[in-house]
Amino acid sequence: MSRSERYIAPTEAELQRLRAEQLEREQHIEQRQALIQKNLRSQRKAALIQVLAKLCETNSHARWLVESELNIQKPVEMIRLDLREAIKLATAVDERRINDNFPVDWEAYAEVKRLLGMLVSQGALFEAMEIAIDFMRQASHQIECSDEGSMLPEVEDSLQPVLAALESHDETERAAWAFRMLAADRVAFVCRAQLTQWAIPPRP
Repeated sequence: MSRSERYIAPTEAELQRLRAEQLEREQHIEQRQALIQKNLRSQRKAALIQVLAKLCETNSHARWLVESELNIQKPVEMIRLDLREAIKLATAVDERRINDNFPVDWEAYAEVKRLLGMLVSQGALFEAMEIAIDFMRQASHQIECSDEGSMLPEVEDSLQPVLAALESHDETERAAWAFRMLAADRVAFVCRAQLTQWAIPPRP
């Protein structure tokens, strides 16, 4: 290991500078929030709705938060489209940083789970199963490209609404789906135990 690769502990002066910068950032956040809240209280309801709608239109994360807070129920077709978007954001890979700990959109993973659960709750389990296969393919590729696979817990958690719904599902259909999920898994360990167990066809 070269000297440039060795860990050099920060000096006390550097630590104090980092603490001061962190404190300044936190104070700015508090001040900004106070300003926003003060100005929002002075607005009419129609203006607030317009601002919120524009924010949702231009920012996916804001839209997810609003839809979740308001428990907005969407048609299956819209859920499918929104799932494609959330999956694309969640499983994105920075090709310049293969085998590295590249940034991951954790909120997008949470949205994938929420929307899969919404599909299941609306009786669209078949659609959720098909999308889960595509999600497995993309998410396992992201794990494969990363250094430590830190997104594995989020990938497995996102699939829980579908897995839970399939606990009491037709065993033959479940086995066929589990086999396809195993085939889509590029790293061969995402939800492996449960999928392997389900992939065994039931005895006649």
